[in-house]
Amino acid sequence: GKKMVVQITNTGSDGGPNSFDLNIPGGGVGLYNACSAQWGAPADGWGKRYGGVDTVEQCSQLPAALQSGCKWRFGWFKGADNPTMTFRQVTCPKEIVARSGCDRL
Repeated sequence: GKKMVVQITNTGSDGGPNSFDLNIPGGGVGLYNACSAQWGAPADGWGKRYGGVDTVEQCSQLPAALQSGCKWRFGWFKGADNPTMTFRQVTCPKEIVARSGCDRL
């Protein structure tokens, strides 16, 4: 399997226990669509509200700054939609904290 180190910055009420969202361009906006205000996305985002675009070709619908992230989803991430995974808590790498601006208090 593949491994990722991700930072959880919030929790949502629409997922089950031990669930979290990976914010991937073109991956759907879910319950709370912040992409409309930030990126001018349609009300349901690009593609389906839950799940996003279906093909790498549809990534061209997104703003240019988001297209490489959308294409990553269909490359390295193999187009997965809500994959099964195992996870554990680790100390967040300083590179991620520097990029997000979020740090555990």
